[in-house]
Parts: sequence; C-alpha cells; structure tokens
Amino acid sequence: MNAIVIDKLSFYYDQNQVLSNIDLAICRGSFTGVLGPNGCGKTTLLRNISGYLKPQKGSVKIMNWQVINLGSRERAKLVAYIPQNANSEFDFSVYQTVMMGRLPYLRPLQRESRADRDIVIESMRLTDVLHLKDRPIGRLSGGERQRVLIARALAQKTPVLLMDEPVSHLDIKYKLDIVALIPQLCESLSITAVAVFHDIALAARFCSQTILMKDGRIVSAGDSSSVLTRDSIEQVFGVS
Repeated sequence: MNAIVIDKLSFYYDQNQVLSNIDLAICRGSFTGVLGPNGCGKTTLLRNISGYLKPQKGSVKIMNWQVINLGSRERAKLVAYIPQNANSEFDFSVYQTVMMGRLPYLRPLQRESRADRDIVIESMRLTDVLHLKDRPIGRLSGGERQRVLIARALAQKTPVLLMDEPVSHLDIKYKLDIVALIPQLCESLSITAVAVFHDIALAARFCSQTILMKDGRIVSAGDSSSVLTRDSIEQVFGVS
C-alpha cells in the first residue's frame, strides 16, 4: 500500500517551472530520502505534498485523500511538516512546543485534555526529550531542538512526516542520532517519513527508499541500494 501518490505533478513560480510531470508513489512505513543538487525542486516537492503549495497541474494524494481538497486542519491530521528553518521567535518550553502538535484537534480556546497530555508526554519520551520538558527551547542545543520538533510532529498523530534537511546544521554525532531515530519511529508507530538530504552517505545508510531529482524531475526512485549507484550519482551530481 502507498501512503503518498503523486500523479503528473507540475509546479510553477510565476512563469518559472520548478517541478515537471512528477509521478511518484511512496510506500507506507518507509523512510524515503530525497536527494539532488541545490535548486532541483526538493523543497518544493515536499511543500506540494504537504499542501502548503498547490500544483498548477496534477495531484497529490495522502492515504487516498486528495490533498488540494482538504482544509488546513484536515491536512494537519494527515501530514506533519518540519521545515528547514523552524526556529521560534518565542521562548516556549519544550512541553509547550510539543503541545502545539495537538492544535489541529482542539477547538478555539479549548484546553488540552488528559489524552492530549499523554500523547505529548509519549512523544517526548520517544524522542528522548522528556527530561527537557521544562527547559526553554531557545536554550537547547541544535540536536536537542531538532528532537523537540520531531516530538511536536509526532504529537500531531499523522500517518506521514515530512522533513526538509532535518540535520543540515548539526554536527556528525547529532546527525547520526537523529537520522537513526527516524526508521525506528517508522517501524514502531507505522508512519511514513520523507526527508530532504544533502548527505548521500546518510541517506544510503538509513533510508529504505531514495528519490533522486534533477532539474525538477525524478531521475530515479526506489530501493536505496538500486537507486544510489555510481552512474546515477554521476548523472545527478556530475561527480564520479
């Protein structure tokens, strides 16, 4: 079964075509890495999947729901999206930040329930930030903050998790810790994760599926072992 199905997707910024005729299916429960040179459309693809952007042509379905037909609250119950720069201007505590993941399930001015609080605690436990729950998020290290953002996304209880370069500004220890966490969450929570990467080695090591992009098109997609070959890397990145 597929969690995400993209059919003949094309997207333009003004008259500039960024995505061209994308056909793609992403299996439920997989951890998929999206790789390609700068400006090839990786982030734009994620934003179209999330419903933040609407394609001029084609369609995106998540769990058989047509994304373009859903309101923001309904989309937020299907897909959680961690953008590349997700810093907060306010110094909320870790607990408050993770609780924001429950907002799609709350009416205006409604207080969170015991069930919401239990979900938040469990999300922090799964990402190993429960001991930080009272700490202001602005006082965390980069790796700790990224785990908190993943916990917030888990608190949304969505079947799909999207991440745009989740470890690009972290040192190697935090990169390995965080990327290794994702396939564990996919397996234990039965979620589907899609992440943009610049690091080919990280994607090869941890992603079960890989998508290679160039010039707004899919060059290759499938099992990482069959996609990340010498020829395909040379074709996409221009290096041997």
